[in-house]
Amino acid sequence: MTKFCSLALSVTAILLAFIPLRGAEPVQTLPVGTFLPVMLGSNLDSDKSKPGEKISAKLKQDVASSDRGVVKVGTEITGHIVSVKRAGGGANAQVVFVFDHIRMNGKESSITTGARALASMMAVAEARQPINSVAMDSSSNWDYNTRQIGGDVVFGRKYVRSEQGGVGMSPEPGWVVGVPRGNPEGGCSAPDNKDLQAFWLFSTNACGVYGDEDLQVSRQPAKDGRITLTSPKRVLLRGGGGLLLTVLPQSAVQTVK
Repeated sequence: MTKFCSLALSVTAILLAFIPLRGAEPVQTLPVGTFLPVMLGSNLDSDKSKPGEKISAKLKQDVASSDRGVVKVGTEITGHIVSVKRAGGGANAQVVFVFDHIRMNGKESSITTGARALASMMAVAEARQPINSVAMDSSSNWDYNTRQIGGDVVFGRKYVRSEQGGVGMSPEPGWVVGVPRGNPEGGCSAPDNKDLQAFWLFSTNACGVYGDEDLQVSRQPAKDGRITLTSPKRVLLRGGGGLLLTVLPQSAVQTVK
């Protein structure tokens, strides 16, 4: 009888090992340090946003991943508002949010991200405008020179330059790849990840907020991926604004929803 019970327990243990746990969520698969340039799909507004409200953004450039191939442009990244505070009584307005899920190849995975830079809708629009004169009847996107959010210049022949020299390439109009640079004045150190990264309309040293002098973003990324925006009067980052997210080490404790 004892041998039978031991055998039954062993068989049960083996079977359980092959039964997937219900509700289990795929863990983070993108390498830490991967940049994700995205466009915000809805407003972040200290006057109107509510805790728990869902938010989303879409990847604006293919992102190369050493172990996942290519994460395609248009990939959706989702999250939610964590907390909201209106300005008043001498206190700043504040919006805390997370982007904590990414949908790749039809599957949704958890992810922990921070924000290295963000840009207003107007700053995004300006970065798309040519800064050189081109003949309208014979020009193409490859003839345009554009200024990235942060100051780098993309020249029509695919080269990206800063004041220090060449810093990247443009494989497609509106896309930029390069090695991330530090920005001591903005409060961003050079990343440990020295792989080529996707930047979309951002400079390779983009850091902080562009297009809204009153808006501030948390400099030190929270371990659970919470991103904090503050402003003396009102936090308002409209849909169509851009964010340069970075993949952080997976949080051991999932962000509270």
